[in-house]
Amino acid sequence: MKSLSTLLLFAASAVMAAPTSVGVVDVAAVMAKYNKAIEIKAGIDKSLEASRSAVNDRAKEIDALKADFDSVVKRANDPILNDSGKKSLQAEANVKREELQKRLNEFQQFAQNAQGQIQQRANQLEQNVITDIRAETDKIAKEKNLQLIIPKAIAFTSDSSLDVTEQVIANLNANYKSGSAVEAPAKK
Repeated sequence: MKSLSTLLLFAASAVMAAPTSVGVVDVAAVMAKYNKAIEIKAGIDKSLEASRSAVNDRAKEIDALKADFDSVVKRANDPILNDSGKKSLQAEANVKREELQKRLNEFQQFAQNAQGQIQQRANQLEQNVITDIRAETDKIAKEKNLQLIIPKAIAFTSDSSLDVTEQVIANLNANYKSGSAVEAPAKK
C-alpha cells in the first residue's frame, strides 16, 4: 500500500513539474467570422425565409377554406331556409370541414418538416465548422507546442496571450474557397 502511495505521489509531482501549455479558442467568434460558416448560415437563412413564405402561403389557403366553411355553416343555419336546403348545405359543410381538417393536418406536417430540415442544416453547419476548428487547432497546437486548446466559453479566466481565436479564423479563411459550402436549398 505504501508503494502505491509513493507511486501516485511521484506521478503527481512529475505532472505538476512539467509546464502545461494551454490555448483557448472562442468558438462563437469563429462561427461569426469564418467565411464558410457565414456562407452556410446565409444559405440557411435564405431557406428559412423561403420556408416561412411557403408556410404563410399555405396558412392563407387554410384561412380561405375556413372562411368558406364558416360561410356555408352560416347559410345552413339561416331560419328562412327550407329543410332540403339545410340538408344540402349541411352536407356541403361536412365536406368542407373534412377538407379543412385534411389541409390543416397537411399544413402542420409541412411546417414541422420545414422546421426539421432547417434545424438539421443548422446542426450540420455546427458540426462541419467544429470539425474545421478542431483540425485547425490541432495544427496550431503543434506549431505553438500547446498541449491543450480549450473552448474559451468553458474557461473561467484566461490570459489574452493564450487566445488563438484570431489565428484560427485567419487560417480557416485563408484555406477556404468561397462557394464550396453552398448546400442544396431545403425542400418545399
